[in-house]
Amino acid sequence: MRISAPGAQMTTFFYRVLFVLLLFALLVSWPVAAKVVTYNGTGAPGEIQGIIENASNGDSIFLYGGTYAGNLVIDRSIVFGAIDSADPPRIVTSGAGAGLTLSADDITINGISVLGNASTGILVASNDNRITGSTISGHSTGIAFTSGSHNVLSGNTIVGNGVGISLDRSSDSNLVYFNDFNNTLDAVSQSMDNIWFSAGQEYQYQGKNLTGPLGNHWPGAGSADNNGDGVGDSSFSLVPGGQAYPGAVTITDSAPLVASLSAYTITKAVPFVDISGAGLRQQSGFPASQQSGGIQPGTTSGGAIQPVPTSGGAGQSLSGGLPSGSLPSDLNQQIQPPNPVVGFLINFWYLIPVALVISVAAGIWFERSRRKKPDHPEPARDTRNATVVQKNEGYASPAQPGHEYAIRLPAALERKYPGAEYLAEGGVSRVFKARDEKNGRDIAVKVPIRFDEVTGTQFTKELSIWEGLHHENIVELYAANIFPLPFIEMEYVHRSLAEVPFPIDETRAVGILMGVAEGLRYAHGQGIVHRDIKPGNILLTPDGIPKITDWGLSKAQGTKQSGIIGFSLEYAAPEQLAPNLFGEPGPWTDIYQLGVLFYEMLAGHVPFSGAGVGEITHAILHDAPAPVVTGDKNEEIINTIIARCLRKRPEDRYASVADLITDLRTLGSSG
Repeated sequence: MRISAPGAQMTTFFYRVLFVLLLFALLVSWPVAAKVVTYNGTGAPGEIQGIIENASNGDSIFLYGGTYAGNLVIDRSIVFGAIDSADPPRIVTSGAGAGLTLSADDITINGISVLGNASTGILVASNDNRITGSTISGHSTGIAFTSGSHNVLSGNTIVGNGVGISLDRSSDSNLVYFNDFNNTLDAVSQSMDNIWFSAGQEYQYQGKNLTGPLGNHWPGAGSADNNGDGVGDSSFSLVPGGQAYPGAVTITDSAPLVASLSAYTITKAVPFVDISGAGLRQQSGFPASQQSGGIQPGTTSGGAIQPVPTSGGAGQSLSGGLPSGSLPSDLNQQIQPPNPVVGFLINFWYLIPVALVISVAAGIWFERSRRKKPDHPEPARDTRNATVVQKNEGYASPAQPGHEYAIRLPAALERKYPGAEYLAEGGVSRVFKARDEKNGRDIAVKVPIRFDEVTGTQFTKELSIWEGLHHENIVELYAANIFPLPFIEMEYVHRSLAEVPFPIDETRAVGILMGVAEGLRYAHGQGIVHRDIKPGNILLTPDGIPKITDWGLSKAQGTKQSGIIGFSLEYAAPEQLAPNLFGEPGPWTDIYQLGVLFYEMLAGHVPFSGAGVGEITHAILHDAPAPVVTGDKNEEIINTIIARCLRKRPEDRYASVADLITDLRTLGSSG
């Protein structure tokens, strides 16, 4: 008979409830992987809206240059913009509504053109959004704010509209600076709690390095600039008169620009205002009375500002591109995908007490269920077919230090592969190490993580391509089947090139690259292009022989490419990012990625990097890589080989992998 003290039972119950609460907190705070989608416009009309609706908070959607017809609604916290600012996508709107409606918080719009004849170009009906580097033209109202707060508009060209920007009485704490205006009426606001110029910025104007506040360029400002800093000597005030705009207040820009944005270059963006709190902070160097400006609004009904019809048109519809002025890189760094967990907690705060009640109830139920069980010792848990991973001590109860969890093979395969050990997982599959007793060898078993249609299609595509490849430098496929569920049985190679600390010496790097190139030469001869060469997809045998694995992004030449493309960004070739400019991926893509791999092995880092997706994409499409410094006599030859692999245009690279191998052999003989 087992006797338990009441205090011990309460302590056990307390720890179990605490464990449930900690597990809930861990699940809520677990980082969510953001998805990046690029779209080249080859799909059916309306597909952009479908992509938006399939996105999650924190995702990014980038469009290639081109014309996209139709109005859009963005109802989740995403980044939506151009993949190449030199070739912005043109959203052509129509109808009585808005061309682009922002109905969720924390949306970033960057580098697009909103044109057409919709009543409103962009409708901002939410908070904490950012609209930068965009052109809005040809509408009755360019940008309309309805109950929108803490939004930032900067670097935009707002021209050829009836009203450039309008704000209703409920729209406050918004920041509008460094924009080009040229409309029938540039701005009208029923709220005086908005700011129309920034705090001190570091910028260049007419060859001079300057620091100071920057407002907007208003065609009617006409202020003198006696000190030559590009900012008017006096404030500019805009007061809509008459009955056309009831309740409108005076708008005051204390730092109006005397030239268009192309005359300025911001070299460093200085934090200008606290837009995350309840209100606007007074900016250094300006009294509070000058920040909002204007007079008390008259008594009007809520909603958007609707001008009373008057004589005169809405202005000529223009089709301008991005502003020619430049914003600094560190300003772009401020435009990051929002944290979806924080947004979830704010919007669904009431779920927290509900979760606490459920946790306590679950603890009580568990304790009562345990007491009803017979007093027999629990049989030992069989972990022969599981990989046991010890949890971090921070999540283990002091009274139960042996908490464990396991990642196992699907039950349908456990009898076929007893004792399988979990190794790793990728985007669509998991890999386990098992023993093939019949042939006396270790093997790797690859199974899908999920069993949905998309994953199944990707997995079977990889299987069909991989099973026809047999080469010393390609991981060998031993067996594959879709019953009892899809799986691949393949050669086990114990180490990945991603586990090797870079940089490595020239001789070893050349040897690895030669092996990978030989494997790709063979695959290209079979009509297969890998398209995802990177250290994580190169395995190394104990003898140092490189073997290419993971053919999930590979493609048989001549097959059709869908409009949505997947790739590993830092290793992506220009044609994977901008096929409209550089053509479709092919064998030349693998040659480019061999150049990236060679560079990384010798330099210790990839040739193109940046603080975000936009910076990395721009570097790949436009920048030349810095030379690799090896200090070896072959340094010049190495840089010549890498430079030829990394040419932006595919036709300027090596004509084939065989030509690259020839140069690598010359490099080896010269060493």
